[in-house]
Amino acid sequence: VGRGNHFEQSYPFVMEKILAPILALPPLGVKLVVRNSAIGGIPSFPYGWCLPNFLGEDADAVSWDYGMNEGNGAAGLESYVRQALMMPKSPPMFILLDMKRPRLDLLQKYVNMGFLSDPVALGGRDSVNKKLLQLPETDKPPGLQKWDEWGAPKGSPGQSPWHPKKMEHELMGWMMAMHMIDAVEAALNVMEEDPNWRETVLQQNPSLGGELPAPVTDVETTGAVSMLHGAPSNNDSSKWHMNRVSCRTSFLPNMFGNLNSIIESGVTKDEDDMLQSRDDSLFNGGWVMDVGKVERETKVKVQKYGGLGYIDMKTALYGIPSSGTLKLWLPYELSATNPVQSTGDVLAGKYFKSVVLCEVNEKRGNKECNMLSDLAFEVGNVKVAKAEVTQIKGVASYLKKDICIRLDIPNDAKLSTKGNDFGLPVAITVARNDVSRENGACSISHVIWEHR
Repeated sequence: VGRGNHFEQSYPFVMEKILAPILALPPLGVKLVVRNSAIGGIPSFPYGWCLPNFLGEDADAVSWDYGMNEGNGAAGLESYVRQALMMPKSPPMFILLDMKRPRLDLLQKYVNMGFLSDPVALGGRDSVNKKLLQLPETDKPPGLQKWDEWGAPKGSPGQSPWHPKKMEHELMGWMMAMHMIDAVEAALNVMEEDPNWRETVLQQNPSLGGELPAPVTDVETTGAVSMLHGAPSNNDSSKWHMNRVSCRTSFLPNMFGNLNSIIESGVTKDEDDMLQSRDDSLFNGGWVMDVGKVERETKVKVQKYGGLGYIDMKTALYGIPSSGTLKLWLPYELSATNPVQSTGDVLAGKYFKSVVLCEVNEKRGNKECNMLSDLAFEVGNVKVAKAEVTQIKGVASYLKKDICIRLDIPNDAKLSTKGNDFGLPVAITVARNDVSRENGACSISHVIWEHR
């Protein structure tokens, strides 16, 4: 994100300033668009299920920077890579902001299997000779001078030792730009030597067509294997495929697919600034779009320094027992004739495999809402039994707290229609009577569903 600095000082925008004028020159004539869609302090999932929402469906590059929250393992990274391979422009250029050996080995395996081409592991401070940093300031190379200075005013939120300072972002931006300029020079050589270079490049880099390799890591214990890794093909266990996964989220920045787009009813409309505290009365008779205590306090502190350009915010729908029932409608987003209209077929399980709900990643004490035990659900107008609601473990976890649950589709769940479209109605109610705002209301920030 660039915490501790101005948003525009983060490494993606450093790279943009270097590359954009070069790529715009003939014969390339490429308009470079850089989006820094990072959100501070989150795990790689549920973000990974919502890559098109945050990055845009037209994204050519995808980055992973969750090492601070996910230890040394590679399971979360592999699931994230597999989601990236489902993006419309697959395979994307993959950028790993991490130098842990298990994760580097994971990327190398995907290169060896032919599913990633030229991924980049970007190390920042790991690539700097520490002896150079010990030199007197005037003797240091220009790019290492003022290495210990932040880009934002002293005291700005995020100025923690684990966040890169301004010149480390500069270094990472230059490293990425130089890597890309090497690729530009190679591309220019190809264009000069081969007048039919477009056809040649397409033949050498065919689309993967949604195909995935067998996974390297094990996510059996997560309870969401098909949504993280996919499933093996019936005829060849070495070839895997993944069902379409759709996402709606209230987190910002959001290119498309806001959570509001699937809300049918049960929400209190509130026009106040999101940084203003909500009155308790708003929560009587409707769920409320709000931010958590820590998020609000952090954003208010940032505002004291002019906002520093940041665009991320962890907003969510919050509810307590008096908020009543939140009703959602999840559209079926694969090409299909509306079965309700054409054949009268209304069994939802033929078209939807599961629904995942995620809460804001915040810890608020032992009395806070527990999604698994404190919420009641109807899917397709059928009550969901407790046994059909499971915790997704490990991969969507923040500070050792799992933040997503999975709902099976009840056998009798029914589809419904809206115009020519059909979809799945979902209703959510706070069932535990003593859930309160003071102790931690229930929250929903991501709704993800898997198609059949």
